[in-house]
Amino acid sequence: MPVTQRDVAARANVSPMVVSHVLNKRASSVRVSAPTAERVRIAATELGYRCNVYARNFRSQKTEVIGVVHGMGFARPLFNAGSRYFSALVDGIVDGAFRHGYSVTLCPKLLGTEPGDAMSDGRFDGLVWYNTTQSAENLEMLGNCTSPLVVIHGTERNHPKYPTVICDNEQGVGLAVDHLIGLGHHRIAVACDGENLDGESIIRREAFVRHMKLRGIPVGPADMVYLGNDDHFDIKSLMNRGYTAVIAFNDAHGASILRAAEAAGIHVPAQLSVVGFDSTDYCNELRPRLTSVFQPLSQIGGLAIDLLMQVIRDRSIEPSHLVIPCRLDVRDSTTSINARCH
Repeated sequence: MPVTQRDVAARANVSPMVVSHVLNKRASSVRVSAPTAERVRIAATELGYRCNVYARNFRSQKTEVIGVVHGMGFARPLFNAGSRYFSALVDGIVDGAFRHGYSVTLCPKLLGTEPGDAMSDGRFDGLVWYNTTQSAENLEMLGNCTSPLVVIHGTERNHPKYPTVICDNEQGVGLAVDHLIGLGHHRIAVACDGENLDGESIIRREAFVRHMKLRGIPVGPADMVYLGNDDHFDIKSLMNRGYTAVIAFNDAHGASILRAAEAAGIHVPAQLSVVGFDSTDYCNELRPRLTSVFQPLSQIGGLAIDLLMQVIRDRSIEPSHLVIPCRLDVRDSTTSINARCH
């Protein structure tokens, strides 16, 4: 049979309340001397006592678990052999959760349930939502959620009810545009995440338009190219229209463009410069290595947990909205227009 606190109390010749205070930080009104506390810990070790986490959490009405929810409409698998986006983000979430004494559960598919089932049923003390697709299902789930929640990749405008953490997409796209124009490129396209844009897809596309116009380069619908669900990219059409550079929505799309270029016999960067977005270690595995806007995914994940802890402690707190700066990591997939092959 498992060893109980009463067993430890009997061995240490103290009350169960003293044991609870020493081992579980309970009954804080009890005063326990250092020698007594040490005697309790020795007794617990000798008996092989292990804290019953479920019983402790039941008494405190806390689970000490955070759910990571990606919502509906997330096309790619969470763990894949491609972009390191998810692993970089979750590294920050897990590190932040452990720092606050919490564990993390990936929800919902690893639990085999629907997202909405896990958002308000008490299994989590709080939730981190990282898919801002504005589908009817997602909006309904967010609207019905009664648990503390933080939105990653969300903005105050779209999610005023919840704390949000997002990279500075405006700045990041500006870095990519400035880099390419500095290399002499003026025919620049932006590769978007499908034609039904929302969330960060819209933010990055609009940022591209603004930065191009600020530099005196007109932008039209023809400058927006789209990747389908199969990541198909019509690179020959792009080249035939005179484009010399393209900015991808993320590193996975950047990799798709590199593969399409290789299949079509188009040399990157000599004939086409390519910039991605995320700049995880994945970029260094590609050939050529992908120049990319770095959004600090691990930092974003950790900050999301910090905001969530504030809400868990005080549900009445006003939501914070954090915008985190980006940088540009220049690698091998971009070069000067003068270096292009003819």
